[in-house]
Amino acid sequence: MNNSSKAKIKTKNNVLIDMIKNDQKLEKDQKMSYISLANIYLEKFDEYIDKTSIDINKDVPLGVDTWRDFLNYPVVRKYIQSFKDERIMQVADKGLMEGDKGAIGIKKIMQENGPTVNNSNIVLIRIPEKVDWD
Repeated sequence: MNNSSKAKIKTKNNVLIDMIKNDQKLEKDQKMSYISLANIYLEKFDEYIDKTSIDINKDVPLGVDTWRDFLNYPVVRKYIQSFKDERIMQVADKGLMEGDKGAIGIKKIMQENGPTVNNSNIVLIRIPEKVDWD
């Protein structure tokens, strides 16, 4: 693919960034700060997913409290947890294939809790009351 083709492809925002942008609870300044932190975090997502705010702050020194607040913000926490849950399910599936009976319990708990991030759409249909035309 040449450079002109790449320029025409519109990149979609990451789901985490979209979730932060659409979060009505955040003030504008906090929203912009969290979007910046999300961009930094997502650049090394594979590395940062298992790190604490202290560990990330060693790599990107913006303040351990800043990173802790970001990582513990419900939208961010839920997003990260969904990937950890995905990894746990993969390990459980592998364990089941290898005959690990403990994997059954893990799988059952994960299925009972359902997905952390629910991307389903809900459609509401209003059905008008039945009118008697007589």
